[in-house]
Amino acid sequence: MSDSNTKSRRQLGPVLGATLTCQDIDKVSQAYIQQLDFTLVEESTVSEQLASFWQAENLVGNRLHILKAANGDAWLRLLEDKNAKANQPLKTHGWMSLETNVGDVDAIAKQLQSDFEVIGAPAYLQVSDAIKAMQVIGPAGEVSYLTQVEREVPPFELPMTKASSGSLFIPVLSTPNREQSLAFYEALHQADQGLKFPTKVTVLNNAWGKPIDHQYDVATLQLAGKTLFEIDQVVDAAPIITNTGGLPSGIAMISIQVNNIEAIADRLKQTITPIDSHYLGRCRGIFATGAAGELIELLAN
Repeated sequence: MSDSNTKSRRQLGPVLGATLTCQDIDKVSQAYIQQLDFTLVEESTVSEQLASFWQAENLVGNRLHILKAANGDAWLRLLEDKNAKANQPLKTHGWMSLETNVGDVDAIAKQLQSDFEVIGAPAYLQVSDAIKAMQVIGPAGEVSYLTQVEREVPPFELPMTKASSGSLFIPVLSTPNREQSLAFYEALHQADQGLKFPTKVTVLNNAWGKPIDHQYDVATLQLAGKTLFEIDQVVDAAPIITNTGGLPSGIAMISIQVNNIEAIADRLKQTITPIDSHYLGRCRGIFATGAAGELIELLAN
């Protein structure tokens, strides 16, 4: 467990949500509503202000959906881009997967249909027998780890839920260089040091045709609000799939709340932009690119 001094210094967290690029927003929305017990809470379009903030001028007027998980957390943002290229799950750098809380992973497994391709049946993780998870590829080409946390798992600070679907608590990054990606986020966070270790990642081994016991260099970085970043070094992966004038395919970006946004702007040498955000209302934001080319929306009140 991190000490109180470390916790008080944290600049990053909690993770607020993820944005998926969707060729067919209604199909993706309905899949989450019908099979993972999400609720559609907001429909809108991309404003000129938001498109400018995202540096994605071709998205002005495109449809947006905000979906709320069964625990009440409206973290999932869907963006329609009919011209977006198809994602290649687990084969590119950038945001590779979303780890979300579920109350009963076995029950969820029984209600999933063809929109969610199961690539890992419910099983306890190598890292802890208190974490039972399954892995799926969703309707936008996104990979999700649906994770039941049964009890505390020190040194990690993890959330638990009894709801059928819950919050996003670990965005997983695929990177060509673990050290560079971890250093980027440690420098912004100014608190916890990352944990670095080799571990078996079965879905990656299957996707890449590796031996089942092959291990990857992984890191985790504890953030505020019982959220983390996981960083997986996948050397052979291709660059992020970009779309001209738009956002990347699959998991387009992660949104995260930050503490001292002025200090972060100074470190990144970027300006702070006033924006209207679903997550925080009228707030201040920085739109940044990480070491693996991933996009991150840094928001503060």
